[in-house]
Amino acid sequence: MERSMTVLQIFLYHPNQDKGIFGDIPHHLEHDTTHLVIGRGQNAHLKFGLPGISRHHISLEPYLEKGNGCLTFCLKILSRSGSVWVNGQTLKYLEQVPLMVVSKVIFSGVQMVIHIEGGASLEKFACCIHFSGSPLIYRAKAEETDEFEAIQEDPELPQETRELN
Repeated sequence: MERSMTVLQIFLYHPNQDKGIFGDIPHHLEHDTTHLVIGRGQNAHLKFGLPGISRHHISLEPYLEKGNGCLTFCLKILSRSGSVWVNGQTLKYLEQVPLMVVSKVIFSGVQMVIHIEGGASLEKFACCIHFSGSPLIYRAKAEETDEFEAIQEDPELPQETRELN
C-alpha cells in the first residue's frame, strides 16, 4: 500500500509574471527527499526567468523532526547576493529557517506562500504550484517600533503632546 505524500501547495506572484518568468515552472512536481532548488539555473527544480534571481537562490530542505511522522521543511538561502524575507525575518547567504504550516516568502520581487499538507510518505513529497494574478503578501513599508509607546508614556512631554501621539 502506497503511503500518502506530503504536499507543498506553493502559490507564486510577481508583478511581471505576464512576461513569462514562470514559464519553466511545472504545475505539479514529485520529488525525493533531497533538497528542492529554486533559482534560474538549468538544474534548478523550479526555474524562474528573472535576472535578479541566482542560479541556486533558495532551497526547500525536507527533514524528519523527532516525534513527528511527517516530513518537515526548512528554507535555506543559497544566493550570495540579496536577501530573502521569510515570515517576518530577513535571511542572508546560508541562513535557514524552519517553515511553518503556512509560510510567506519574498525574494527578488517574487511573492511565495507555501502551505504544507502533511503525509505519511518519508521517501518523497509533491509540489502543487499555483500562479496568482494578484499580490499574496502585504507588508507595511515602515518597520514597527516601540517609539510610539515610549512617547506616550514620557512624563517630560506636555499632556497635549502625549494625547496627540
